[in-house]
Amino acid sequence: MALPLEGKVAIVTGSSRGIGKGIALCLAEGGADIVVCARSDDAAASPLGTIQKTAAEIRALGRRSLAVKLDVTDDDDVRAVLDATISEFGRVDILVNNAARMGRGGGQFWGGSTATLDEYYRTNLRAPYFFAQAVAPLIAAAGGGTIINITSGGANLPAPPQPGRPSAPPTSFVGYGITKAAMNRWVAGIAGELMPHKIAIIAVDPGLTVVERNIVDPRPGADYSDANTPEVSGRAIAFLCRDGMKYTGRVLESKAVVAENGLELKGTMPTV
Repeated sequence: MALPLEGKVAIVTGSSRGIGKGIALCLAEGGADIVVCARSDDAAASPLGTIQKTAAEIRALGRRSLAVKLDVTDDDDVRAVLDATISEFGRVDILVNNAARMGRGGGQFWGGSTATLDEYYRTNLRAPYFFAQAVAPLIAAAGGGTIINITSGGANLPAPPQPGRPSAPPTSFVGYGITKAAMNRWVAGIAGELMPHKIAIIAVDPGLTVVERNIVDPRPGADYSDANTPEVSGRAIAFLCRDGMKYTGRVLESKAVVAENGLELKGTMPTV
């Protein structure tokens, strides 16, 4: 019996570790061959993971995998990934824009500058926009497929200050939240344009997720007891990619997709 994503090829950015790695592994378990992309290759010697290690785990699952070093802010790097994918596999069916600049920062607004905001913009908004634009014709040529953009609840934070209460710290989610909110908007905005080409585009919010860096260096005071694992987003996205058109243009939470569709979780935890 064929697997649901048998014969599909997926590119997953930021998949050397963390949520991206969990997504790549779940897509592979669903039958897809995977292009693993991130800045962390073996030369970087990151203890948290590398693209080569992720690719090896995918091959151990019986799927084909290609590891390509990628800086998503470099347009030439993006083009090189697409060229390598077509050379190796001959097609692209799925793109997962997972790579992002993280953090609660963005610089202070009062007395600050736009420099840090520009950095968040280039990584979290322009890069996935460019990648989606570049890959869309290739997905269309394969008969259609799905683009997944990893968003965040940070798009809605911080909440507006209340009268008589202190306002939020000036560095809370400024750059990160602005770019993720914008990502949600352009997903909805271009979904109709992609529809005639049989390409779905969906924003997926992983929710609070425990990843390798949380295991190695837990954030003081952070409570991960009810946190998701990367597998939660992986199972949700593998399911959505079976029939992306049913969900195109929407912003969905990974945990809700898993619960609403009765998806089985193996309980896989990130390891270092």
